[in-house]
Amino acid sequence: MPLIFGHDQFLGQHEGRWHARGFSVARLVPTVAEHAVQEHTHAEAHFVLLLRGSYLSSAHGAPVETRGPLLVYNPPGTVHRDRFGDLHNGLFVTVTVEAATLRQFADAIALPDHACALGTSAWAIARRLAAAGGQVGTTGDLVVESLCAELLGATAAHGRSMVYRQAPAWLWRARECLHDDCGAQLGLADVAAAAGVHPVYLTRAFRRHFGCTPGDYLRRCRLAKAAALLQARQHDGLAGVAGACGYFDQAHFSRAFKLAFGLSPARYHKAMRQGHPAQVCQIQDRCSPAA
Repeated sequence: MPLIFGHDQFLGQHEGRWHARGFSVARLVPTVAEHAVQEHTHAEAHFVLLLRGSYLSSAHGAPVETRGPLLVYNPPGTVHRDRFGDLHNGLFVTVTVEAATLRQFADAIALPDHACALGTSAWAIARRLAAAGGQVGTTGDLVVESLCAELLGATAAHGRSMVYRQAPAWLWRARECLHDDCGAQLGLADVAAAAGVHPVYLTRAFRRHFGCTPGDYLRRCRLAKAAALLQARQHDGLAGVAGACGYFDQAHFSRAFKLAFGLSPARYHKAMRQGHPAQVCQIQDRCSPAA
C-alpha cells in the first residue's frame, strides 16, 4: 500500500510557505535521495514547479526524467514515486489545492484526471505565483488566490486542448450529429449508429474526450439554439422556440432555460427587446456548446 501524504506534505525542506483562501504554496529544496523515496499518494490535488535540478515521476501521464524548468499537475489520489536528483542544487515550488476548493472549481471547469506536464501558459502563471510570496499580508493574499485560480483555469484549458486533438473522427461525427440535429428527439442509439459504435463505448469516449455525456452536450446545444432564436427574434413565440429546440412543451423549456442561466426565456426576450447587452452577453457566454 502506498503512503498517504497529508495536507501540504512533500519530501523537502521549506524555504518559504504562504497561503491564500483554499490554496497553499511552498518553496522547497529536496531532501530525500531518489532510492529512498517510497511509492505514495497525496490526498489533495497539487502542482510541482521544478525550478532547478531534475525530476522523475512514475505516475501515468507524467513526463520522463526532466531537468528544469517543468510544471506538473497531480490530481488527488495520484500514486507515484516522484523524486528529485541533484539534492544540493534542487529547488521546487508546490501549489496545493484544498479538497473543498477543487470541488468548487470542478463545478465550472473540467480538470485532467491524470498526472500531466503543463504547457508554457500554465508555467508562466506558476512562475509568477512562485514570486508572489513576499506580497502576502497586504493585498498579496488576493494576488496569490487569483493566480492559483488562473493556474487551474490554464490546466483545464491544457487538458481540453490535449483531449480534443486526440478525439477520433467517429467521435467528432457523433458530436456534430448532436449539434446539427439538436432539435430532433435523438436517442443514444441514434447517435451511436451515426458514429458506427456501441452506445456504451460512445458514452465512455464522449466523457473522456469532451468532459460531459452526450446528453449533457445535447442540452447545451438546445439551449444555445434557443438563445440564438430569441436573439434573432425569428420564432413564433416561446412555444415555437421550445418545439424548434426539441422540448416537449413550453413549460419544460422555460424550466430548463432558467435552471441553466438564472433567467427565464421571457425575461431574456424582454432584455433583447429593450437592448440590455450585459444580460445578452451573459446568456451567450454561458450557453456555448463548445464549453
